[in-house]
Formats: sequence, structure tokens, C-alpha cells
Amino acid sequence: MFKYKIYGLITETDVEFAHLVTADEQSASDVIIHRGSIKDEVTAHLDTVGARAYDIHFDRSVFRNKGGYYKITDGKEIVYETKEGYTPEMVGPWLLGFAYAMLLLERNTLAVHCSAISDKDGAFLISGVPGAGKSSLTKVLLERGYGIMADDVAAVRIDNDGTNVYPAFPYQKLCRNEVEKRELDEDDLIYINEDKDKFLVPVNEAFVGEKRPLRFLIFIVVSNTDKVAVQKLSGLNQLFALRENLFLARLTGPWLNEKPLMDLCLKVASGCPVYLIERPAGVDTLSEMADTVEKIAAEVG
Repeated sequence: MFKYKIYGLITETDVEFAHLVTADEQSASDVIIHRGSIKDEVTAHLDTVGARAYDIHFDRSVFRNKGGYYKITDGKEIVYETKEGYTPEMVGPWLLGFAYAMLLLERNTLAVHCSAISDKDGAFLISGVPGAGKSSLTKVLLERGYGIMADDVAAVRIDNDGTNVYPAFPYQKLCRNEVEKRELDEDDLIYINEDKDKFLVPVNEAFVGEKRPLRFLIFIVVSNTDKVAVQKLSGLNQLFALRENLFLARLTGPWLNEKPLMDLCLKVASGCPVYLIERPAGVDTLSEMADTVEKIAAEVG
């Protein structure tokens, strides 16, 4: 078994993840990931919920996909069974993706699809639909001296000392065209196949490996505007902007409107400012967007 630290949790797993931060072997485990015979159990359960290939709750969740079957229980355990032709390593992205996001939900923690950026005062999240410019904006901010806590998914939890962001791992996920654009040597990178051609690129020097207080959230959209525009959201717009950018939000279903999730999203969103940045399509506005983010950071204080 291997031990890693991810999202502030010591995770013991029978799958090796070369990109995760290793934990002391003597550390008590918060989470266990292991192989088991669960195909029949998962299949029988999913037969009761209609056509969906998943069922999400706050104490137990299950799903199946082309690689296998997965059961997540009490925020402590992920059990998986692979399908023929798939190895534990091949289903690794789903274990750390959907399965871990479900586990975090069971721990009253939100897995947000975003980049988590750190400065001297805390952390802020940058989210947006594919193509909105999240990864490119993150790159510019790193070049300006900011730290990074997560490139794809960050964990947000309300603790006794406030709302905190917990880090993922010291790598960025980049598509092949971005790797080629930066003239990076593919032999030095970790290739991952998440139904997209991607690589894990190390960001060790910029990585912030401990929790930081959440300062604000930014959501980027591409619109018909002719320049970068920023709007501070309020009321229910804050709530829905956060909920729609959860990593699990693509898995639609009753769970998205259940009171525990709505209450958790409301507490997080109401506890920090939420901004919407609109940028024009087909125009390089990265520098202007980075300036806007820095202005927001200065105003939030």
C-alpha cells in the first residue's frame, strides 16, 4: 500500500500515484482506496435509479463507467473493481476524480473545478468552462509570482477557523498543444489519458502544500463583449455560480438540489466575494485579465 497527502487527507491506496505528495508511512490514514468485488452490488443499486450510471448521496455514492465500478462510503473508503482490459493504474484518474470528489462531499467538503491560486493573504479560485482561459490565466499569474494549490480540482471546507482551500498536487494538467507551445520535453512529463490528450507538468517551486483561507472566487466566461469586464455577484447568483462549477456538477440529478449541498454552497459563497469576469472571444486578453485579478485581490484586502 502507498500513502499520500491530497486535499489535506492522508490517503492509503493500493494504486501508485507518482504525482501525489507522499505521506509518512506512520501517519494515520483518513481515507482508504482499495480493490474489491463490488460489480454486483453497484449494478443492483444503479438498477434502482433508472438510466443513470451514478447515484450520489452524502453518506454513500456509487458509479460505473467504461473502466470499472466504484463505491464510496462515509467519506472514508473508496472501493473499486476494474472491468476486463483495465488495470488499477488505468482507472486512477477516475479514483482521484469523480470518486474522490464524492468522498469529499461525504466529508462536507466541496470539490471545485478550478485553479487554486495562492498569495500572501490566502487563496482564490479561478473557474470557467473549457476554453474560457483558466489554465492560460493561471500560467500568467504563476509567472507574476503567485503560488498554485490546484490546477484542476481544489477542495473547499468550512473549518473552525473559517473557510479554507486544501491543495491537490504539485502538477498542472496541460493539453498536448500547450506542452508543444511551451517546448516542454514530453519524456520529462507524466502522460495521463482522461479522454483527452494531457500531460502532468511539475510546478514544484510554485506549489503551496498547506491549506490557505479562501479569499474570493472568480468565474470566467466568454461573451460578446469587446473588452474584459468584471461584475461582483450577489445573492443567489453567488450560490448558483459556485454550484455550477463543482467538479461533480456534470453528474446531474436530485443530489444537486438537496438541502445539505445547497446549505454548504450557500455558506461558502456567502462567506467570500464572488466575481464574474467576461472576456471577448478570439482576442488575447490574458494580461488584462491578470491585471483584473490583481486589482480584485487588492480590493478584497
